[in-house]
Amino acid sequence: MSLTARRRDDVMPVSQAAKMLGVKPATVYAYISRGLLSSTRLPEDRRSWISRAEVEAFARRPGARPVALSGTDGDPVPLETTAAAGPVVGSDVGGIVGHRLLYRGRDATDLLKSGSYGAVAELLWTGRPGTSQLRLPEQPTRDLLATLQDTMPTASLPLDRLKAAAVLLGASDPFRYDLSRSAVISIARTLAPAFVESLPARAPAREAQLEGDSLATRLWSKLSDAEPSPAQLSLLSGALILLAEHGLGPSTRAAREAAGSEADPYSVVLAGTSVASGLLLGGGSSLAVQAWLEEIDSVTEVPQVLADRLVRGDRVSGFGQPRYPGPDPRAAALMTLLADSGGDQDRQHIVREVVDLVRSRRDLAPNAEFALGAMCFVHRMPRGAGEAVFVIARSAGWIAHAIEEYETAPGTNPPFTRG
Repeated sequence: MSLTARRRDDVMPVSQAAKMLGVKPATVYAYISRGLLSSTRLPEDRRSWISRAEVEAFARRPGARPVALSGTDGDPVPLETTAAAGPVVGSDVGGIVGHRLLYRGRDATDLLKSGSYGAVAELLWTGRPGTSQLRLPEQPTRDLLATLQDTMPTASLPLDRLKAAAVLLGASDPFRYDLSRSAVISIARTLAPAFVESLPARAPAREAQLEGDSLATRLWSKLSDAEPSPAQLSLLSGALILLAEHGLGPSTRAAREAAGSEADPYSVVLAGTSVASGLLLGGGSSLAVQAWLEEIDSVTEVPQVLADRLVRGDRVSGFGQPRYPGPDPRAAALMTLLADSGGDQDRQHIVREVVDLVRSRRDLAPNAEFALGAMCFVHRMPRGAGEAVFVIARSAGWIAHAIEEYETAPGTNPPFTRG
């Protein structure tokens, strides 16, 4: 047998690898581009070939589930993506299927009608729907957070405070390296409330305990000095729910990489937070959106401000989301809640004009980062409030992915961040 013939027995074309993995060929190319699989060329053959042994090992890896989620009718939903969206490397926590974002197989937008953020977090952590079990940290921890808050520079962004809080919470927990499922979930149930406590109050919190949707109530008191209406609490609660998980995006891959090294849960969340703070993440950060919206003083200024930004070479961030074939479903839901939430009506008009103009000129819909930045703009929240909402919300998803990593045999799960 010739060398070329022997080599052909050792490799397979992309189409065959796609069938073995249960995905589309475009997804295999995405695996290759991210460094999860390697390709080669054979003499006088322009096609990409992949090692048969490598594909077989990739198919057997822990967590490899070509059909990983259940649809709303209980039938499995294949997790296939386009090359633009990036590969899904098996996870039962959540993922994007076509136009939908699923949490444990449930449409995330449907969860707005039936659950609080705490209940959604329980679903992500345990795989079972249930009531919220969020709780405030013990008083000594709350006292430490208050001391930390007092020592931070007054100009600190909310995200700076959350990063510092994550370090403090880990340092003060002697059992942080207990990575058993029950211990990690116990930490998770106090994490979002502790993050909320680490932010300086702008108004008195109305509730002393965490019941129902009261996390949103407590968080609102950190972001606004106005008494919240039911519609405003629905908006903030909706943001927490819809941002709790988004499949294997960059920040989640960073969190999983940390968990794969058996970092403690606080460090896992800190890893995700560090990536999430990037201004170029996804369609642009909510911080950037809030900043450029605040350059606009009236509806009549919208075209000129956007034109000036383009002339300067600045990005009009907050539009388009490459992980969906159409509009970001999270943004669609949040923009509806925002429109119903009151606030500064002149700023509501500015937001609508911006969305209409970008849609008409560039055929782009707003993404979740725009919705967050617009929420902060309309309700005059402090600069960077949207980033704080994002991290507090996403901490639930990061912990859920960490649990999945902790329960994988060490050394057998390929990194998510290669390439």
